[in-house]
Parts: sequence; C-alpha cells; structure tokens
Amino acid sequence: MQDGSAGPVPDAAEPGLPGFDACAAALADCRYLLVMPVPWHQARDGSVWLDELWHRDLMRHLDYLGDLTVLAPRLPLGDRAGMVQVQAGPGLKFRALPWGQSTAAGLLSAPATWLASLRAVRGADIVHSGVAGWPFPPGLFVNPLAVLLRKPMVIVVESAFWRLSGPGPHSRKARLRAGVVERFARWSVRKAALAVFTHEGYRSSLGRGSEAQSIVTPASWIDAEDVLKPTVAEAAWAAKPAQVRVLLAARLTEGKGVAVLLDALSGAAAQGLPVAVDVIGDGPLRPAVAKAAAQLGPDRLNLLDPVPYGPPFLGLLGRYHAALVPSITDEQPRILFDAAARAVPVLASDTEGHRGLVEPGVNGWLFAPGDPAALLAALQRAAGAPEALRQMGLTARTWAEGRTHQAMHLARARRLAKLWRAVRG
Repeated sequence: MQDGSAGPVPDAAEPGLPGFDACAAALADCRYLLVMPVPWHQARDGSVWLDELWHRDLMRHLDYLGDLTVLAPRLPLGDRAGMVQVQAGPGLKFRALPWGQSTAAGLLSAPATWLASLRAVRGADIVHSGVAGWPFPPGLFVNPLAVLLRKPMVIVVESAFWRLSGPGPHSRKARLRAGVVERFARWSVRKAALAVFTHEGYRSSLGRGSEAQSIVTPASWIDAEDVLKPTVAEAAWAAKPAQVRVLLAARLTEGKGVAVLLDALSGAAAQGLPVAVDVIGDGPLRPAVAKAAAQLGPDRLNLLDPVPYGPPFLGLLGRYHAALVPSITDEQPRILFDAAARAVPVLASDTEGHRGLVEPGVNGWLFAPGDPAALLAALQRAAGAPEALRQMGLTARTWAEGRTHQAMHLARARRLAKLWRAVRG
C-alpha cells in the first residue's frame, strides 16, 4: 500500500490543513445536490429510510455540508431489515426520481426524470453526480442540465461496471451500452469542475489528468475503531490455526473472479494440493460455488452464509490468514481496506483497482487476473508461508490507521471547500 497513491492520510500527518469544522464553515451557504442511482425508501407516515451502508455514508456528508439535497429514486418502504431511518430536516432534504426497473420503463419515465432533474439542478449551487446507473444513469439527465445551467459539477467515479469484462461473447446490446456510457463518462469528466476517482486508473482512462481539477480518494469504509490495536492484532495471529485458510468475500459474479477460483480449486484437487478457501456472499454464481463445495469437500472449499457488514463481518475476516480478491474488472473493492484493518494480507489480482493499494511482499501478493493457474500458484504460496502472511498482515494494519471512511470524506471536503471559494470569487 504505497503512500504516494494509496489515498487519504491521517490528520496528524497533515498539519495546517482544515478539518471538518473549517470545511463546514466554508460550505455553510452552499446548496449541494447529491444525485444517486440508489433508491431511498419512504414509509406510509412519510419517514425516510436508507440501506444501512448508504445511511452511514450519507451521514458523513453532513460533517461538512449544511444544505444537502438528495436526488434519487424513491420506493415505498417494505421490509425494514437492514434499513435505517433518516432524520430529514432543513439541512437534509430528499427529492424523488422516477424508478425504472427495465430499459422500457426507463424510457417511459424519461420525461418525468428530466423534469425532476431540472427542478433539482435549478435549486442547487453545486451538483454532485456520476456516470453509472441502471437502466439509465441519473447523470444522463442531470449532467447536461448542470452544464446548460452553468452549475459547477462534481463527478464521482467509484466503479465502471459498464465496461465489459471476461472472455465474452458480449451481446451487441451490451457492447453498444458500454460504448455509449464510456463516451458519456468521458464527456462528464471533462465538463466537471472537480472529478473524484477511487483509483488512478479511472483518472487516466477517463481523461482528467490534472490534479487541480481531480482527486483520487480510494474507497475505504473502515472507521478508526475497526482497526485492530497492535497487541490485539498480534493476539489474533497467535490464535489462528496452523493450516492456512483464506476468505473470498464478494458478490458471487463473474466479475469478482469466482469462476476463476472454481477452476483453480479444481486444479488443486486434481493435483492433491493442500489449498483451503472459504467463500461468503450472494450472487448468481452462488449455486455453482455450492456445487463445487459439495464436490471438493469442506477441507478445500466451504460456502458460508452471509453476515452483515460491520463488526460481524470484520470479526469473521480477522480469523483468516489472507483475503482472496481475484476480480477481473478494474473496480476497487472495499475488502482491501477491511482486510488491512484486521491485520489480514490480501492475495489480489493485478488489476488497476488493486495495484495502487497492494505492494507485493509488504501487505499482500498479486497474481495475473483471469488466470486460474496464477491464482492457484498464489494460494499454494500462501499455504506454505504463514509467517510471511503474518508479517504482511501486521504491516497492513499499520497502514490502515487513518485510511478511514472519515479521512476519505475529509479529503473530499477540503477540495469542495476550495472549489466553493473559487466559485464565489
């Protein structure tokens, strides 16, 4: 995890830079519009509810924004499991976008979406938007309006799931959609007053190389209390079993490298190699993982039931010798930070999303993406090197101190305050 590119650093390492209070004061009169493709939910009594993780992130915005409006799809509240009620008020308001759950529904609702976007953008001083979403990105409507109405635009790129990955074949529709969204993303980034990326690869590929108009803030979701104390980390390693076992925690999809893992484990079984992996997550490939686990046996592959993100998940993660991250896309998953916080090294594919955070031999090892043989070689190497894994895990824990979700927001708050001062002249 290289200090030059790995993201926010602790406040103590940045003397003289403003904290949240100073940023909040600078942004006090800024009407900030946050556009999201993720829905908010409304109960019959009018109360607003959010997914727990989105609620956690939204509350961080309020550390430095005093007039925040969320523009996102609205859905009726159903099951409250995993949901958190939001205390909306003068400083936090919600506006509804039409919700289209298919391409046809999105097209039918386009006029209403455009009108809702126009009203929201007109009432904002800064428009925070993006380039992704399903079936159509909200930014497809919001971003041109912000440009036409001369509203400073902040574009955030946290993933590029529209980019096609894997061997294919990909349908003509998929290729067309990917091409259109890629061009739209490049245009949006060019028009942004500030572009925010989760890794350097997105900044270079989408065309906003100027550090004056962009910032790279990796997607950390850990809090300071999630990072183990040194003595606790040492004790956790002393308590691990002798046999090395690794954990893959992800949505079980092709893009996460799940099929690559299953191919690698089949090879390990054929060669009689001592490789042990646990998998946790949901997704379309879960049945395939369950079938492979039944065939290979729990000593080689074990499928776990999902647990909530937070203390339950972090507690589980801390029991392992390494976290396996075999993604074949260019995203940057939060597990890289989660594992570091629990003093767990990573075995990660050598992708743009991982490369800036994983320093081989220091906090983990990299292997060629999409290559079952390379993944298997990494697992074999880990199985024979528990002491190397321990040393890398303890180094990763030290790095995780200060690379928190709050630090990520503070880095963004400082740039927003600077942008608002420039806008006001």
